[in-house]
Amino acid sequence: MIIRKASIYDSIGITKVYIETLKSSYKSFIDKDYVESVSFDKQKRLFMNRLNKENLIYVAESKIGEIVAFAIPEVSKDANGNNRGEITMVYVLDRFQGEGIGFKLIQKSVKTFIKSNINSMVMWVLKDNPSNGFCESLGGEPKETKLVQLGTLDYVSIGYVWKDLESCEIFK
Repeated sequence: MIIRKASIYDSIGITKVYIETLKSSYKSFIDKDYVESVSFDKQKRLFMNRLNKENLIYVAESKIGEIVAFAIPEVSKDANGNNRGEITMVYVLDRFQGEGIGFKLIQKSVKTFIKSNINSMVMWVLKDNPSNGFCESLGGEPKETKLVQLGTLDYVSIGYVWKDLESCEIFK
């Protein structure tokens, strides 16, 4: 498995992972109508626009060249106006979950933040997502919440916070 920075040419693979994961892993806690309404072409354009603007997306590529997961690390401001890392999406195809790929994507993101002198991070996860336990197992503390609109419904998203990335042994 290779973890690398995505290029514009990866937008189709990223979109496939997004839609497949949305339909398989999120269907139990997100409105079914929303999940079914997500347009492949529209979502692909959104990812292409991100990559065209040189926004960072990391992908996990299998031995046969298939994109099987991705993560989106960004820089945002905390409540005090300080820069912090923010991971807004980590999606892994069901058949590759449990292999440590999500962790490797997060680890790569953390290393990028640290190289940019950013030593704190938040990762947003929908409240009913079973992966909340994964965030806690990595040392994230549920400290923040926000509403996220998906389709016509609002969902609570929990912000798992790491205050000192450099001292987190798990990411080294």
